[in-house]
Amino acid sequence: MRLPRFRICALPGSKYRLRPGKFAWLSVCLALALGSPALSAPSLDDKIAQQKKQLDLLNKRIQYHTRELAEAKAKEKGYLRELSVFDHRVQQSEEQIALLDLQIEKNERELKEVAESIEGHNKRIRTLQDILSKRCVAIYKYGGAADLNVMLSAADLAELNNLTYLMNRLSRQDEKDIEALEAERLALKSDELKLQQTRGQLAQRHKQRTREQQANKQAGAHRRELLARVEKDKKAHEAAMRESEEAERALQKKIDEYLKKKALAAQQGNNKGGRIPAYEGNGKFDWPVPDRKVTSRFGLRVHPRFKTKRQHTGIDIASSLGTPIKTAGAGEVIFAGWMRGYGQVVIIDHGGGYATVYAHMSKIQVDEGDTVKRGATIGRVGMTGVATGPHLHFEVRVNGEARNPLKYL
Repeated sequence: MRLPRFRICALPGSKYRLRPGKFAWLSVCLALALGSPALSAPSLDDKIAQQKKQLDLLNKRIQYHTRELAEAKAKEKGYLRELSVFDHRVQQSEEQIALLDLQIEKNERELKEVAESIEGHNKRIRTLQDILSKRCVAIYKYGGAADLNVMLSAADLAELNNLTYLMNRLSRQDEKDIEALEAERLALKSDELKLQQTRGQLAQRHKQRTREQQANKQAGAHRRELLARVEKDKKAHEAAMRESEEAERALQKKIDEYLKKKALAAQQGNNKGGRIPAYEGNGKFDWPVPDRKVTSRFGLRVHPRFKTKRQHTGIDIASSLGTPIKTAGAGEVIFAGWMRGYGQVVIIDHGGGYATVYAHMSKIQVDEGDTVKRGATIGRVGMTGVATGPHLHFEVRVNGEARNPLKYL
């Protein structure tokens, strides 16, 4: 009778070799099943994607505003123009820091996950090595003759078949253990490489965050210095006043242009503004921020030092930095971007000739053409533009003309 051949123990590095195709396939499968760390929570990836989108949108708005400034007054250098440059730098660095914070959080989570995965690989490798070592000791101790003696001890053919089956099964288990050990080692090596790469990436992001913080601090200091100069120096103040008047005219022009386009579209039967709910006509808008502390009212303002007079076309509402800004009513966003003196601005058309303006925002969370519901968040309170502290400049316009907002709230 011809007895089957058995390979009871064969460790990696010995003369025993598995079929290359089978070995590679099992190694890859096991490496994927056992060696890859769990993916980061989708919510964090979504936040990173959203923050990248926010940063890209901010950069596009800044580029557009920079071109507008370059075209204005034959590139005349002015205080509000210089202030816009510092505002841009501050906002860009803040958005970049927010993105880096999310990416750092993801890296730290990945480090924890891959460290746990490495610990699992090492534990499984030790277990497999222990099993295979014991098998090798048994082979060395009893020799190949033990297998033959077991076969020869069979009382009949049925028992021989059973013994043959058990010996084959033991041999196949040895092969599986060897393949599993090699797969664990490959997965361990992959995780160790990922650990090293993630640590390097995390270190670079921490350095980049430090640079962005320094840039933010420097731009903020220049901004405050410029505003202080405007407040203390009469010539600088008067020049800034003239620029502010130009900025107000630019705001008025944007609203007028939109109203003309809307009227023309209505005449041509292509009024997309028709989807805007008509203003209720009850003389009431909602307060855009929960704080109702008005620090500067609508009307003529007199500078405390220089006694210069200027018309204030809205109200200033004091609020904490980052407070959500809500729409005063349903409508369509007709402008979302930067304006000289106003910083980051959103203008909403409410239909019926009514529009509201929200200025000095730290973040804009809507885009032009968006239809918004009453009370929807459109951005965050900030201090961009001519602002020495966080607050919201809020305006109500009726057919383009500024009205006292307090009569509509």
